[in-house]
Amino acid sequence: MTEEERRSIEWDCQQLLNRVTNLLDQGRWQELADCYTEDAVLARPSDPDNPFRGREAILKSLLARPPRATCHMLVNSLFEVKSPTLVHAYSRVLLMSAEAGTEPPLQTSAPLLVGSFSDELEKTGDRWLIKKRQGTVDIKCTP
Repeated sequence: MTEEERRSIEWDCQQLLNRVTNLLDQGRWQELADCYTEDAVLARPSDPDNPFRGREAILKSLLARPPRATCHMLVNSLFEVKSPTLVHAYSRVLLMSAEAGTEPPLQTSAPLLVGSFSDELEKTGDRWLIKKRQGTVDIKCTP
């Protein structure tokens, strides 16, 4: 694999992670679920020991979430290109949340959460998708 091919893969994977983060904050659940492979595994940072298995189960879990406003900041993503169709990504995440239905600027007493995502990304056809996402919470800052 050339350096240019590796950089292109990294760019495509970063764009996938950016899209996933924005869809999550926008509550666009079907589009978000479509960013996972059919057999994907998602372990949320808030409950890392109880993963959801399969795109359909991931969608059901998203639809069951209580309404809230969120802002996820995904930063410091590093990519390890394993092959032209498999990448491991590691990112730090900062989550701010507030009750849904309030007008900006939102006020919140919810804790600020700092954690990480370890992702396996797989190229399926011409699209990169998440095959496995393992989240953790490392720091919980209470207001």
